[in-house]
Order: sequence, then structure tokens, then C-alpha cells
Amino acid sequence: MRRRYPSGAGFTLLEVLVAMAIFALTSWLAYGGLRAVLLGREMLLPRLSEQAALVRAVTLLSNDLSNLAPRGIRDPLGTPVAALRTAAGPAEPLVALTRQDAARALLEVAPALYRVDYRLAQDSLVREIWPVLDPLQSTTPSRQIVLRGLRGLSVRFNAGRTGAQWVNYWPPATTGPGLEQLPRGVEFTLQFNDGTTLRRVLMPAAAR
Repeated sequence: MRRRYPSGAGFTLLEVLVAMAIFALTSWLAYGGLRAVLLGREMLLPRLSEQAALVRAVTLLSNDLSNLAPRGIRDPLGTPVAALRTAAGPAEPLVALTRQDAARALLEVAPALYRVDYRLAQDSLVREIWPVLDPLQSTTPSRQIVLRGLRGLSVRFNAGRTGAQWVNYWPPATTGPGLEQLPRGVEFTLQFNDGTTLRRVLMPAAAR
């Protein structure tokens, strides 16, 4: 005896093929969109990382140079060193300074004054923090790379006297308060490997 099926039950072969075609097209469009999102993410993440590193480096430099402290130090040989100084030779840091940080003293996590150096190692800007102000020969700083892809860092200073010009060295060669003298203004310029530059002009808190 032949079994009869009610009319309209199940799908015809044409309907199945159409459904499969629609599903394939939808999947292809979805994959294309997902692939575009992933490619965009791969391209965007390095740029965001570079921008974050740049913001961090500029913030560190700005904070260090804005919070200068008029406290000279002595090097491991006992020679007096200025509170703020630029490199006098190729082996010296580009800029070295005594920085004040009231938050440290408030939180009692570290001394309120500490020594910071900036060096250029190949194409990277390196920040050094010394554990003591007057180091011994065995004292070593903690180092961190704050920015890569850098060609150079230049710093200029203004003593704040009437008609004073910006100079590329510190302390100034003229007579004055000596090792504890601080500038009225500081300008730093970052030169990148791609030829671009970034400049900031600051007024240290001690000069306000």
C-alpha cells in the first residue's frame, strides 16, 4: 500500500538550493566584514601603542623638567654636581636633574627628592632613576626605555634675566647661585627617525 504525504510537507530541491545559496552569501558577507575588522585592528593597534608610548614619554619629560629641585649632588668621587646639568661629554646623560615629588613624601614610599637622567641609546630614550641623591661607585640606577624610534633629544634653558637668550647648556657659564641655580624656562624637542619633531616649553614649578 503506497503512503500518501500531505501537500506542502517538506522542501523541494529548488528551495533547499536557494536556502543554501542565501546561507553561503550571508556567510561570505559576514566573513568579509569580520576580516575587515580584524585587519583594521591589526593596523590600528601598533599606532595606538606608539601614540601611548609618545604620550607617556612626553608626560615623564614634562613632569621631570617641571618639578626641578635646587639641590646639587656629589658624584661617586665626591665632586659637586649641579642640580640641573646637560652633557659635558659623550658618555654623560643628555640631561640630569634633581626632581621633587611631594606625593612620594606624602605616601611615605620614597624620598621626596631623587635624581633622574635621560640618555639616548641607539634610537631609544632611556630614563634612569637613582636610588640615592649622592651615589657611591657601586650605586646603579633603575633604567626604563620610555620611547623608541628617536633620533635625538635637545633641551634649552632660559635664566630669566632681562633680555636673556635661550641657551643649550646648563648651568650657565656666568656667575650666579652656582650648583643650585635653576632656569626660568625649559624647552625640550624630540627628533624622530621619520624627520618629524615635537617641542614643549615649560616653566619649572620652582621658578613660578
